[in-house]
Amino acid sequence: MIVMLVLLFLLVVVAVILMESRMGRLRWLLAETAERAAKLDGKIGDLQHQVALLRGSPVGLPSPQPSPEADAQVAGGQPKAQATVPTPAAPVAVAPAGAGSVPPVTPPTPPSPPTTASPPPSGASLEERLGTRWAVWVGGVALALGALLMVRFAIEQGFFGPAARIAMAGLFSLALLASGEWFRRSGFKPSLDAIPAAHIPSVLTAAGSTGLFGTVYAAYGLYEFIGPAVAFILLGIVGVGTMLGSALHGPALAGLGLVGAYVAPLLVSTPNPRPWPVVIYLAVVAATALGLARIRQWLWLALIAIAGAFVWGLVFVEPMLFRSFEWTLGGYLHTLIQLALAAAAIAVLPHFGRRDHDAQPDAPAVAALAPMSLLAVIMLGAGRYDLASAVPFTLAVAAILLATAWISARAALGAILAGVVILASILIWPGLRAVADKTYLLHEVAGVLLVPDNVVSYLTFASLAALAVTAVSTLRLMRGQALPLATAALYALAATLTPLLVLVLVYLRVTQFDTSISFAFAASVLGVVFALLADRFQRTEIDVLPGTQLATGAFASAAIAALSFGLVAALSRGYLTVALSLAALGTAYVAVRRDVPALRHVVTALAAVVLARLAWDPRIMGSGVGSWPILNWLLVGYGVPAVAFYSAARLLERKGADTPARLADAAAVLLAGLLCFFEIHHAMHAGDALAARSGHVEIGLLALVGFGLSYALMRLDLGRANPVFHYGSIGYGALSTLGALVGLGLVENPLFTRDLVVGPTVFSSLLVAYLLPGLAAVLLARASRPWRPAGYVTGIAIAAVLLIFGYVTLEVRHAFQGADIRLSMRRATGPEMWAYSMAWLWLGLVFLAYGIFRGSLEARIASAALVLLTVFKVFVFDLSGITGLWRALSFIGLGIVLIGIGLAYQHLLFPPRRPPPQVLPAPSPEPTAP
Repeated sequence: MIVMLVLLFLLVVVAVILMESRMGRLRWLLAETAERAAKLDGKIGDLQHQVALLRGSPVGLPSPQPSPEADAQVAGGQPKAQATVPTPAAPVAVAPAGAGSVPPVTPPTPPSPPTTASPPPSGASLEERLGTRWAVWVGGVALALGALLMVRFAIEQGFFGPAARIAMAGLFSLALLASGEWFRRSGFKPSLDAIPAAHIPSVLTAAGSTGLFGTVYAAYGLYEFIGPAVAFILLGIVGVGTMLGSALHGPALAGLGLVGAYVAPLLVSTPNPRPWPVVIYLAVVAATALGLARIRQWLWLALIAIAGAFVWGLVFVEPMLFRSFEWTLGGYLHTLIQLALAAAAIAVLPHFGRRDHDAQPDAPAVAALAPMSLLAVIMLGAGRYDLASAVPFTLAVAAILLATAWISARAALGAILAGVVILASILIWPGLRAVADKTYLLHEVAGVLLVPDNVVSYLTFASLAALAVTAVSTLRLMRGQALPLATAALYALAATLTPLLVLVLVYLRVTQFDTSISFAFAASVLGVVFALLADRFQRTEIDVLPGTQLATGAFASAAIAALSFGLVAALSRGYLTVALSLAALGTAYVAVRRDVPALRHVVTALAAVVLARLAWDPRIMGSGVGSWPILNWLLVGYGVPAVAFYSAARLLERKGADTPARLADAAAVLLAGLLCFFEIHHAMHAGDALAARSGHVEIGLLALVGFGLSYALMRLDLGRANPVFHYGSIGYGALSTLGALVGLGLVENPLFTRDLVVGPTVFSSLLVAYLLPGLAAVLLARASRPWRPAGYVTGIAIAAVLLIFGYVTLEVRHAFQGADIRLSMRRATGPEMWAYSMAWLWLGLVFLAYGIFRGSLEARIASAALVLLTVFKVFVFDLSGITGLWRALSFIGLGIVLIGIGLAYQHLLFPPRRPPPQVLPAPSPEPTAP
């Protein structure tokens, strides 16, 4: 019986929709006919005006200056010699050139302003509001309260029994309803038409409706005169009747009736509740509210109805979780009915017959479809996911959303929502409770993405559902070439993103992120289909229609993404970053080649995903990357994405250096740095790219490469004025400086660790760890001086001096102590202390020579600092710490070097000034004899 009632209700809804669609088409034709008739009336009026001017009759408008053609016609075909310009003060006389006379054209006098009209009042006074509005509203509330107080007094005095009380309350409520209807039919109006007053009939009707709600509930809840079923029906009748009465009494009554109708089922309780009466009742209430909102154009009422249906859907969740399977089916049916009603009343009928070029996305349609789609997802999660009920429910929801998106382009978001519901169903699909033995997912993720319990049914459902969304959205795009850009973008997203996400999610659940040739083949087939569709849209592109170009770009990008995902599924789980970067490069190429600006944001999204992936775990390639230095899988995992994003940025720059191009540059810079880091770590630890240790050689190589990257980015920035390269070069330089000072100075310094110095003296591992990074820092500081801040350049220069000083000092200890140069092993001998002094002095001479020949003040300051350090060491430590010949040699060597430095300064930097040559006065000539 219930199924027949539901089918009958749906049949009535379908019939109403068809009738409404026909009426909408007729209304559109009538509106277009009226518009054409108005245009014709305007043209006829213009013609009559011109004829009146020619005949000289006043038309109530200022007379225009006669043209030569009109003068010729007035003169009987003879041109007039001179035209007189009409003025408002005197009539215009037209002198004919031939026989006959023409009466003068007298301009009409402008109409005088009315003398009886007065400007409307700017606003009602407090007295007017008190007397015309507030008094009526308070009076309606007083009537309701008076009835309640009268009943309370009668109960206290024992005048009437329960039956009489209910009867009197009902009669009083009906009397209020009858009074409101009588006032409405009698044409009652306030005495002052100019002052807006409260509508007395609607106030009386609202008071009567409230009284009926209270009477029915009292008869059920207080005195048990009626059972739950009768109370439920009576409350529904009151609520629906109140809404229907609002068509005559105004919107306030509609809101009261709708709220009362939704609250009514909560007032009725039964020991064995069943969902079917509530589902049918809510369907009737929603249909009534949406129909009334459609007739009276009350959008707010429709939105309240949808909100009430959504909240009532949440009421179904608890019984679905803890009670019988019957409530699950009831929740599914409630969602389907409410979704169909909302789609028909708000997303389809108001826009039926609208042309595609005017089909911008509609906010009310989104507000109608989105809550119901969310409710469908909640129902799938709360119910017992039985394949016999959940799968048909998912397909029915998707079918309603796709049909809405097909019929009404302004509700194109329905196609995307259909994909969201399908993805939720694929995610919620029941799986094996035991985690798969072989999984490459994180433990927490593997606990959610369980292996499906029925893989064949799972794959069949996912494939058919995703292809349905793609087919409907693609065909709608082909049919609507004139769609606006935003609407076309929604269809394109639904057509491309849904199957891609379904493929990824199914791949994760079935294979647990393992390699799979089958999924690689499926991704390749999907990529080929997308490529063919992109070619189809490209051949039908129209320059003036941006939606066609967007469709081409969207399907081309989806083809690249699908093929890239196929590469990921076929090779290894670490290649997802490679696939995304290649997809970004392909998308950038299509965006520039086809001039589709919207695709630039796809590159932004892909770059953001890759950056988020790196932030989550920079070790994207895992441990199995091969044992060869440099020529290993790290070069593919980090190098290919770096080159791809750099190339994508250069492509995007052809149309402007905007945010997508800069974000692609950022991804390229970061990936290049990670490639260098992991390659060095991999080479230093015999192929173990994830080793948890390091040494002084590795820290030095990282600093060396960091300084090199900083220099390369600076050169790129100088050529392109790129802010990413600018700050990237500063960042790499600063990080390399900090890493060298902390890592080589403290953390991995062989003086404090067990890290051995390998190799012969001078050409040992210290040369790679300290000297080469120091020289690289010198070159970087010198190259950065004209283009970078002074503090940045000074910091790098200080790091360079300290690294070179560290190399010289540690190399001296290595020459005397061997491979293990820890301070805790043995004390320095006299010759070693003397060697430190000589090495520092000679290093100071090298810095001085560089400063003199290159004109570097910083190098000369470093030389002076080393000399002062050596002087302090000799006079403080060597004088008391060593004895004999080595102490004497320390002082002798120090003196020789200091004298040499003084000579260098005197002859090269500050040579003595020679006095200017003295000029003798010329001798005076001798006097000659007379």
